[in-house]
Amino acid sequence: MTEEQPVIPIATATRKFKGHKDGVVGVAIFPDRCHMVTGSGDKTLCLWDLESGAMLKKMEGHRQGVRALAVSRDGQWIASGDAGGELIAWNRGESLIQPIKIHTYRVMIMSLDFSPDSTILASGSSDGTAILWNTKTWQAQGNPINCGSYLFCVRYSPSGEHLAIATINNIQIYNAVTRECTTIANLFGQESRSDWSIAWTPNGKQLVSGGNKDDPTIRIWDSSTWKQVGEPCKGHTDAVRMIVLNPTGTLFASASHDNQVRIWRLLDRQTIAIFKHISFAYCVTFSTDGKHILSGGYDKMISKWAVPSLEDIMEDQPSNDVPREDTPREQAADNTRQSDCEILAINTTVRNACMAGDLSSADRLLTKEINDDSNDYNSYANRSFIMARKTDWDRALDDALKGMSIQPSLMGCISKGIAHCGKRQFQNAMKAFDLGFMFVDTNLKKTHLLLLIKAIALFNANQHDEAFLRVQDLATTCPNVDDLACQIVEAYLHVQLGLNVLDHVDGARHNEAVDHFTSAVKTIRFSSMSPIHSQYDVFVVVVIRVGSHVLVENCTPKLVSCAPSSR
Repeated sequence: MTEEQPVIPIATATRKFKGHKDGVVGVAIFPDRCHMVTGSGDKTLCLWDLESGAMLKKMEGHRQGVRALAVSRDGQWIASGDAGGELIAWNRGESLIQPIKIHTYRVMIMSLDFSPDSTILASGSSDGTAILWNTKTWQAQGNPINCGSYLFCVRYSPSGEHLAIATINNIQIYNAVTRECTTIANLFGQESRSDWSIAWTPNGKQLVSGGNKDDPTIRIWDSSTWKQVGEPCKGHTDAVRMIVLNPTGTLFASASHDNQVRIWRLLDRQTIAIFKHISFAYCVTFSTDGKHILSGGYDKMISKWAVPSLEDIMEDQPSNDVPREDTPREQAADNTRQSDCEILAINTTVRNACMAGDLSSADRLLTKEINDDSNDYNSYANRSFIMARKTDWDRALDDALKGMSIQPSLMGCISKGIAHCGKRQFQNAMKAFDLGFMFVDTNLKKTHLLLLIKAIALFNANQHDEAFLRVQDLATTCPNVDDLACQIVEAYLHVQLGLNVLDHVDGARHNEAVDHFTSAVKTIRFSSMSPIHSQYDVFVVVVIRVGSHVLVENCTPKLVSCAPSSR
């Protein structure tokens, strides 16, 4: 078997900031986008100019190595804590106060975080206490919060309403005003796991946590239920020291003792880039525009890395329906009329054959095209779709592999993934779909379609909850997403669940099937079926239910006829 091509780029740093004499444990960027501050085990902080890379000031005052660092949201304050339990507040390089002993003797400050309004600084220490500091007086506000066990990380929610605290035993969620512990989330799933780092998504709906060396996975938690979202993110082989989200909440980065910094896509929890340090990676942050990350570790410097352009498409971009200044209006109008099949370069012959059910004619025509040009990789991919519709999975995979051997392409990846699904080789299918993201050409529409196709493949692998979650996350978290496409796929999944129930021939479960069909009807919110087969014909071509019949073209008209008109 041919070894799968690697899909994860491994990049080199675009710039290195050198000046510390010990490991760099903290990094933060100011809201002005021009300056950065770092903290080190050498007992100093350094203020940097991001544009030139020049060190502007070395800030001395700590008597032991710095362990935690934070910059207020308004950019006025820097706070740093050290291994001896002392805290210093700084004003852009000037020490405002003498070091203050804020915890018991020889207890390390493990974590610092400013409230969103910059009026409170939360500090957490290894003795299991968290203290809230008033940034006007720099006096402790109220009594310390006693978490009851070794504390690793404190993080305010984006609204400032909650304070999440990761300890060696659990993650505790506090009301930031009353200090009442509202949730004790035993999230780890195994006794040896503890989370060293936590981070909220920008909308506050999820919390991301990174584990220790016994379980170095990253897990995502729904903050309304505190249940885990999907499967853990796997890739790191040692403790995850820090996690941070990009400004739009579409990506997150993790720094680990395995010498790696990874960037992950939040929607499907896939690694999309790996950046290698020569030793432990301790800290990481995104630039304010999200185009770079900066990370530090035991190598005593900060490295700047470019976020792959492949994932820029997942961040805020102009809608495809809005012409850019350099795009002729006629061309923009043509783009808005493109069907999904046209966007993915699916052959018109294949599209029409799938719509009409005349698969044999499509097979003959595509075979003639391949005979005329043996290097026509696109025809191989298209014929693979036809073979998949015929449930001839061996020929479908053979055509997909031949097309990919001639020239890797998005169509080739999709056809290969579908063929592997048909052969119930779901791990290989996921790899093929992941490889497809390398060929979306920064096209937001292609990316969304690929994510929906991948969700359907997961459903066919009996990962039903995960499939629904991915479609719903795409609809709610991605910019400029096609809501109707998401609704169609979600309705398809509901219909399939209903048919699965009916297949059991158990009269007692008919009500359950009706519930699924009702959910499908409620999912699609439009008054006409006219756009379905013209604009969303791709799902008729590529949506295959292994071991059953294709449902989209059969079920969608029925759903539309039942759906209430929009008002």
